[in-house]
Amino acid sequence: MDIEKVFEDLGLSQYQARALAAIIQCGEAKASDISRLSGVPRSKIYSVLDQLVNLGLIDKKPGRPIRYKSKKPDEIMERLEYNIEMEYRKRLEMFREVRSDLMDLLNRIYKPAEVESKELVRIVRVGDASIRETKLMYLEAKREIDIISKVFEYYPSVREELIKASGRGVRVRVILLGKRFLSGYSDDVQNRIIRSLREDIEGVEIRLSNGVLPLRGAIIDPSYEYRTGKAIFVVEDIRTPLYLRDAVITENPSLVAGMKKYFDLIWKYESSCIDPERMD
Repeated sequence: MDIEKVFEDLGLSQYQARALAAIIQCGEAKASDISRLSGVPRSKIYSVLDQLVNLGLIDKKPGRPIRYKSKKPDEIMERLEYNIEMEYRKRLEMFREVRSDLMDLLNRIYKPAEVESKELVRIVRVGDASIRETKLMYLEAKREIDIISKVFEYYPSVREELIKASGRGVRVRVILLGKRFLSGYSDDVQNRIIRSLREDIEGVEIRLSNGVLPLRGAIIDPSYEYRTGKAIFVVEDIRTPLYLRDAVITENPSLVAGMKKYFDLIWKYESSCIDPERMD
């Protein structure tokens, strides 16, 4: 793990991340030493260190020369979490303050297209983007969520949203890849996910496929009358790592109905109930 990259992802600037990582590793040092260890220019190091002090991530010890001391790891973690939460609240409050005026402005400058049309599909990268879209779909689900996955390894990332959907009375069905297509490691992961699903979601229905699954994803509130529904899916491609693939999102009711037929056919004719003994 690149500690400086993680600090940057959590909201620190590049110089702040470098300086903090250096202080943590040396415990206590003068600004000139921290500059040398971190690569932060000496012309910038004092302002960067003062910023870290103000963020509550390090301590400043008066004297000649002034020295800077690392806080304990658990204190740094608590402070990072607090700072992130405060920044989120600040941005949310600002948004709420300007929301009405911003809406008025957008309505004044918005020019609708001459012909309203909706894209058949849109593409997002597999990973954070696809997880975010999946969470939103789960939160918006009203009747049904149908999931197709190899082992559903991303369940912990969407667990809260799926539990909330189930709590609203949404039916949850899951098709996972059959055991004979899994490696030992994947089989262990799948078993763990199945146990978690059964513990977390009352009434969840789970089956294992009898064959390979060409698509993975989720289908939300599909309708055979072609009126409602959303879906997100990934096409299986063993030549390309999952993190390099794109996910396809559609809100076209006809396409979603087709996805439901695909799911229902596998559910009824090409999948089997889970053998409890295989879960031990």
